[in-house]
Amino acid sequence: MVGRNSTGEAGRGFPRWAWIVIGLVIVLTLVFGVGAWYQARPRPAGSAPTPAASPGTATAPNGCLAGASNDAEGLLQAQKYAGHNEDGAAAFAAAVLRWIAQYPRPSVEDGETVASSILADGAIGTIATLPANLAAAKSLPGVNSGAVNFAEGRYVVEESTPDTVRVTVGGAEIRNGKATDQKIASTLTVVWEDGAWKVRNDGTERTLEDLFASGAAFSGGC
Repeated sequence: MVGRNSTGEAGRGFPRWAWIVIGLVIVLTLVFGVGAWYQARPRPAGSAPTPAASPGTATAPNGCLAGASNDAEGLLQAQKYAGHNEDGAAAFAAAVLRWIAQYPRPSVEDGETVASSILADGAIGTIATLPANLAAAKSLPGVNSGAVNFAEGRYVVEESTPDTVRVTVGGAEIRNGKATDQKIASTLTVVWEDGAWKVRNDGTERTLEDLFASGAAFSGGC
């Protein structure tokens, strides 16, 4: 049994304010101890809020860099937008393939305009004779429109240096406004010249099966 002194304070020789102070110390110790444990304890998965993307956050290449219209002007704008890095090179390569693969095909005049801007010095391969290829192209019976869409597209950087990137890009074929079960792909070597990516060579270095099984996804397509 706890005795009280004549002033009504509990305990032998302990005034009431002393017990109050001791109680506060115990409570604060418990509070700060639990708080420190909670902060040091790993958060359960999914409990932390997802931070908002900052302007410098890296993103995958955009397969619609040239815009929905996919005309010569759009391709040349895409060339200006493409950054001096692997992502920019892959996005530019996708824009080039989209433009070349469309049907009805671009005019020879547009081909000359595009070639004068996107072809690197000493370009080789099929793309090196772009205007002539367009002039010699034949119509496709039963096809009113055709395109390649990178919404589900894939890309693989085959080789890279700061100013030269060889990249395989591929997307889904669209024919007469409907998706088909066919894929379209190309390997392009692009080089950084005069402050922009330009095509030095084109070809095929990877099977469609391998590209779409192991390639990285574009951030979007059109």
